[in-house]
Amino acid sequence: MVSVNWLHLIVGLAFGLVPPLRLLNCTVRYMPFDQLWTDVLWRKNRDDETRRRRRWWKLPLVWIDPVRGYVVGASLVKAFEPVEGSNFIQAQLPTLAMAAALFAVLRTQTQERLRERESVSPASFVFGYMWAVFTPLVAGGAILIGAATSVSVRNYSAGYLIAMLVAGGLGGLLMGFTPHVAVLAIGVAAPALINWMRGTSLVTPVRC
Repeated sequence: MVSVNWLHLIVGLAFGLVPPLRLLNCTVRYMPFDQLWTDVLWRKNRDDETRRRRRWWKLPLVWIDPVRGYVVGASLVKAFEPVEGSNFIQAQLPTLAMAAALFAVLRTQTQERLRERESVSPASFVFGYMWAVFTPLVAGGAILIGAATSVSVRNYSAGYLIAMLVAGGLGGLLMGFTPHVAVLAIGVAAPALINWMRGTSLVTPVRC
């Protein structure tokens, strides 16, 4: 049996079911991680004119998505609770309900660009989500190691998957090896899994 806190559920879905491309207010280019790193983040060989044109930190998603991810994570973990007197199996139903809501949100955030066979990489959104659902040590460790992995192999999916493993391992040690923690950790890798199921490439919108 599941008790639903409708206020938290509505807030979580309201913040999470807005497609990220709806929040863009400028013309953008879509880049895979290797191109993003060489053309935007690592600027050693770029001229001043190109730097001015691609100020990635001015993109609204950079500032809005971490807040949205945090609100979604904090809301969805409070949206479903087991009913008093539930047996073990019934007590897992809130976790399953949260997993379904979380998957729906991350599927929306990993918005697909059908013609280009690309999906948006919601890295900033997942960053905020992790800070909401894990302890600072777990979230910080997973984010740092996941980001380092993405940089070292120039690949978003690898970063998401490694961050999931770190979050699951540290989260299990510090928060308990429970189905709830496992679902939260799998949510970290959901963009990579969704991208794989679609057969697309993960990209990031960057200001032109």
